[in-house]
This record gives sequence, structure tokens and C-alpha cells, in this order.
Amino acid sequence: MRFVRENLFYVILAAVVVIGGVVAAFYYLSSNISTTLQSRTQVSSQLRDLAEQQLKADPNAVKAMEARIAELTKAGKDDLQACLNFNRANLPVLKLQVSTVSEVNAFPINRQQYLDQGLTFTFIKQYTKVLDQMIAPRPNQMTAPRPDELLPTAPPTPEEVKAEFDKLAEKFKDQAVVSEKASRSARLHKAELGLIYIEPSALDRVFTADQTSASEDKLWEAQVNLWLTDEIIRAIIATNRQWMAEQQAQDAAVRKPSVLNSAVKRIDSIKIFASLTASTTGQKVSRLTQRETGLQYAVVPYRFVVVMPTRHIRRLTSALETQNYHTVTNINLSSEVPQAAKEAYYYGIEPVMRVQVDGEMLLLADWIRDLMPASLAVQFGKVGK
Repeated sequence: MRFVRENLFYVILAAVVVIGGVVAAFYYLSSNISTTLQSRTQVSSQLRDLAEQQLKADPNAVKAMEARIAELTKAGKDDLQACLNFNRANLPVLKLQVSTVSEVNAFPINRQQYLDQGLTFTFIKQYTKVLDQMIAPRPNQMTAPRPDELLPTAPPTPEEVKAEFDKLAEKFKDQAVVSEKASRSARLHKAELGLIYIEPSALDRVFTADQTSASEDKLWEAQVNLWLTDEIIRAIIATNRQWMAEQQAQDAAVRKPSVLNSAVKRIDSIKIFASLTASTTGQKVSRLTQRETGLQYAVVPYRFVVVMPTRHIRRLTSALETQNYHTVTNINLSSEVPQAAKEAYYYGIEPVMRVQVDGEMLLLADWIRDLMPASLAVQFGKVGK
């Protein structure tokens, strides 16, 4: 208390300063809150007025936007139709003859018609016939070949080598020399008769010649097999045709086209993985594309093995990928020399390799959905029969 009495003036002064500061702070804060509240109230009022106002769009801008939307919608439909046309352009449905003057499409399947007219048997016969025609030699070797012909040949048979041996036996006494010359002459002659070697066993056949019945799913598998086989063979034909045209453009005196100067010299095998049944749609997915059969398309993997000079591999894959929705996923090379010597193939003087091509082709669902059997179409979004 003594301290307070002795310093009363300073105590009163400090109390006045504190009370004055509190009063000043109170008035300052009250003023700031009022200003902020007034500002927010004004903004809220403006937003409410804006929401209640009827917006007035520029009619010209609306028309321009509508025209733009219509244009983009039409362009999208046109692009889709172009894709469908490109995909199915060279993939006709097999036609089945039902009388001497009429034929029907094999798909979509009319079950009653198939039963009444035995069309399953007709389908198998026609399928086998079309496959055989793809690799059939020209009936008349004297006529000029068509641009779309494969022009196949085969190595000489033992009988053909024997006939050549008999011709040369009169000229040479040494039987070993005669045998060697006869083999070379026969192989050279057969190589000059066509552009490419192929045996009937090289094709992947869904049906054997003696089959008479099959399920609808198997018939569709055969149809897809036919499409893909034709796609591969047409790519090989285009590769050889392009290379022959280039050679003739460089040298008009180039010798007759044959295995000796073709780009693809032999088709060893073709394998199509065409089954789309529920148990096989989970097949191994390509690590390159990661594509799987789904609502938009069916993925059909394939593999074929050919013999050719490696410098033409890019020419072959380009021909394949430009004619439809193909993707080459892998290429493996191996030696062909032992096989050629064993089976009497002669490819000419340019080194060749055995080339394995793995690929896949897309079949767009928007056009195959209504062709395939209903049991398969379900996985592409089709509902009902």
C-alpha cells in the first residue's frame, strides 16, 4: 500500500492508458465488422439480383453453336461409317448355292433354312472350295497372269526328278553327276513356273473334307478363318506384285517373274486363332497392343511363316497393315537352308530366312454383331435373338 500511495500518480496514469486503449480497440473493431458486414450484404444482394435476372443469349451465337454441333456429329458418323466400310470392304460373307440359279448368304444364319436345305453341308463344301481356290495354280500356264493371282508352284516330285534323270542319262555316264544335274534342273524348272511355293497343308483348315455337320459357332469360326487367310494371302500377293513392278521399272529386260526373283518365296504355314466362343475370349493378350475382344471389336490373332529375303520384311508388313486393321506384334527369324535342301526347294541365289510373323486383326463389332450367331453376339452388346 505504501508503494501505491507513493506512486499513485503513475498508477492512475497507467490505468487511464489501458482503459483508453481498450475503448479505442473496441470502437475500431466495431467499425471494421460493420464495414465487412455491409460489403458482404451488398455482394449477396448483387448475386441474388443476378440470379433473378433472365439471361439473354445471342441468337446468332446459338445458331452458330448448333451448326457446329451438327457438323461434328455428322463428321463422327461419317468417320465411323468409313471405318466400317474399310474394315469389311474385302470380307464378303460366304455364299451358298441353294439351286442352279440362286444362292444365299451364309450369315446371318437362318436356322430353318439351314435345316430344310442342308446348308451346313453346303457351307463346309463351299468353305473348302474357296480355300483351295486361293492356292490353286493357273489352269493355263500360257495365259498372262492376273494381278491378284498368287501364282503358286511346288517343289519337284520324285517322278519329275526321275523324268529329268532319264533325259540326262544319255549325256553323262556318271550316275552321281546325272542325279545331281537332274535334281538341280527339276528344281529350277519348278521354281520358274510360279512366284511362290505353297502346299495345301500350309493352310489352317477349320473343317476336314469328310465333315458333314458343325455348330453355328464353328461355322462362324470358319468364316473368320476364311477372311483372315485371304487377308494374309492378298498381302503376300501385293508384296510380290509391288516388288516385280519395281524390278521391271528399273530394267525392262528383267526375266520372267518367278520364285527366283520374288519377294516372298514360300508360304510355310498359316494359323488363324479365329474362335470367339466364351471359353476362348480370354486368350493371351498381346503385350504390344493390350487389346482384348470386347464391345467395340473382336481381336483375331494369327501367325504365318514365310521364306523370303529379310530386306522385304518391311514391304510385307506394310502391305498387310495398310489393307485393313492389322497390327504386326512380333517377328522371328530362323535359318531355312536345311529345310530347303531336305525338301527340294530352290529359291535362287539371294539368301533367304524363315520369317515368322505374329499379328492380330480387328473386326469392328458394329458390322459383325448382326452377322454372327446370337450366342457370340452377346459379348458384343447384342440383346435378343
